[in-house]
Amino acid sequence: MYFPNTKTVLPYKTDTFFYLSEATRTVSVFSAQISCEEGKDTVVKGLESGLRELARARLHGFSEQELKIAKLKQTADAQQFFVERDQTYCTSLRDELVGHFLRGELVVGAEEEARLTVACVEKMTTHDLKQFADRLRLDNSCVIRAMEGRPTVTETDIAQACSRIQDEENRGEISPNAMFDVPEHLIDPNANPLPPPGTVTATKTFKTMGFNTYTLSNGITVALKTTDFLDDQVLVRAFAKGGLSEIPESKYLDALYANTIAGELGTFGVKPEILSDILAGKRADVSAKTGTYFRRVDGDFSPTDVETGLQLVYLLFTSDVKKMLNHDELEAVLRMQEQAIRNRRRDPVSVYNETIRHLVYGKSFQSKPLKVGDVRKMNPERACEHFSGFFSDPSQFTVTLVGAFDETRVLRMLRKYLGSIPGPNTGGDSHTNNKIVDVKPAPFRFPTRAVHKILLAPMVEPMSMASITFPVQIANPDWDQVTKKIAVSIAGSVELTKQKLLCVFASSIMERRLLALLRFKFGEIYTCAVSASFAFEDPTARGPLFRGDVMINFSCDPKAGNRLAALALLDIKTLMEQGPSVEEIATAVEVETRGLEVRTQENGYWRDYFEAVHNSRLGGLLGGDLDALYALSEKTRRDVMANMTPQMIKTHLTKCLDVKHRVVVVLKPQRPTWKRVFLPDPATGEGFLVMAGLGAAAYGAMYYLKARKAKGE
Repeated sequence: MYFPNTKTVLPYKTDTFFYLSEATRTVSVFSAQISCEEGKDTVVKGLESGLRELARARLHGFSEQELKIAKLKQTADAQQFFVERDQTYCTSLRDELVGHFLRGELVVGAEEEARLTVACVEKMTTHDLKQFADRLRLDNSCVIRAMEGRPTVTETDIAQACSRIQDEENRGEISPNAMFDVPEHLIDPNANPLPPPGTVTATKTFKTMGFNTYTLSNGITVALKTTDFLDDQVLVRAFAKGGLSEIPESKYLDALYANTIAGELGTFGVKPEILSDILAGKRADVSAKTGTYFRRVDGDFSPTDVETGLQLVYLLFTSDVKKMLNHDELEAVLRMQEQAIRNRRRDPVSVYNETIRHLVYGKSFQSKPLKVGDVRKMNPERACEHFSGFFSDPSQFTVTLVGAFDETRVLRMLRKYLGSIPGPNTGGDSHTNNKIVDVKPAPFRFPTRAVHKILLAPMVEPMSMASITFPVQIANPDWDQVTKKIAVSIAGSVELTKQKLLCVFASSIMERRLLALLRFKFGEIYTCAVSASFAFEDPTARGPLFRGDVMINFSCDPKAGNRLAALALLDIKTLMEQGPSVEEIATAVEVETRGLEVRTQENGYWRDYFEAVHNSRLGGLLGGDLDALYALSEKTRRDVMANMTPQMIKTHLTKCLDVKHRVVVVLKPQRPTWKRVFLPDPATGEGFLVMAGLGAAAYGAMYYLKARKAKGE
């Protein structure tokens, strides 16, 4: 909860409700949100649990331990705000000033706001919290609102729940919170001593990119780049080849849910709610993700909390998530996942996006939308085993650190925590026991014909969305038609990169053309975006074609979806036949130039760039010289931007963009049932069938009446 200048998190994940989220307080409103499973009984029980906690706060207040944790968290946020007071994004300042002029919100500046926050936090006492909690009563302008997909709870149910909690309070049945033990350290040197630190076995410097790399004795490689973009940010990424594409269909569900199960039960060997309290006052966020072709561990640290962040990475690699399995907590997690799928089924946009993905990528098991029944088909124990297998062998991973830090000091920490991670135990059937050199291509294929699908969904605010996805198939210059094998070359890789860049620029040009056509000429769209993606293709490009897709996505008036999709398709065909204008080329290059200037001043850009050149298919040919790879990549980009012509874009689109095998999906609001029955729309298949049925029924009635009349005569 938020109390005056403090924040205490009360997370719950029980059989009553899933989460009591952090409450928020504005100038005039204090609010708390409870997320629970659908159904009248669970909603009422969740409400009662939330009201009981508020009553507990009123009756018994908070402990010194809880106040200490809240103070540390609030102070950490203020310190980050202060450190980066001169590096605030202009959009944040803009939003503050808009709030000032529209709502009279006070704007005091980052430095003064941080000082005021720290001063208030330091003076806060448990007595102050108790005084504020006394105001959180049901009879003090309290409003309770239940939001459900389908209404099951009535005002009477809410009133009865409030009455029951009030009776418990009057009878003195609400006891104080049980004290909980929060460890002082993530890694207890006595109970869980660290192995001896690793040693540096090799060092390389890449001056052009600004990275120094160190290979540690356990095989892990770390790359460090010190920047001054943000004074309070250090970004970390550990990455390794091998992801979900390596998993057979029979084990896919277990692997897909591995990160979810581990994250809910305790990725670092500690329950999430306890970990949150251990990290109070520190800014060290670490998360693990398994993608199609790569595994990643991402972190965002304050320079003063780098050691804490590296401890989290150590625990992630060395903790056995399987030991965290608890039947009651696991059951709550499974129910929560089932409810999440049900909610996505009710969300028109989620269904729309899942349908596009499934149709575009050939209806493979990896692109198939999840069903509620899939949750129980997943084996939690095997999911935990997959997670441990994904993140166990340090020698498979390369770690990058980019940000404001002292390299000498951080290297000692890296040797201590990352260098001491032991290798995995031998045995087992996990694919991650062996280092992956070449990833397994994901099983996807584009449609063999044009696909058109209309989705109808009930909507509160009627709106239509439409997407047109075109397969992109770039001929691989390194593919030998005779031997049917790949022979990687520098020239071939440069040409492939050039074609990918042309695809990105063509998408940018398409977006501006469609905006001009559909919004400014016809004025019938709300948003429009065009993007190019090669995410599902084998990153090492070992086939005759390098495949991707270009997706056009726009939202519009419900009646205009199909017509505007046809107009967009016609405009793309015109672009392929005539090519863009010189002005469109110049605009695309200028936009990319300005965007690149901004991106190069961000830590995330260099973290991602290092990963890209490290995983490049040219690494072997250039002897692992990342500076040479970087120079080649930048030269290719400059050449494309400097020499781009309308004919180049036209030729690229003609050769690579497949408009015949497009996938068109239109989301439209579904009319109410009574309108669909009594006022059918003949333009739809459903309307045609309804009208045919009504006509048949009318004809049958007339025939029956005539027959009766004839019989009577």
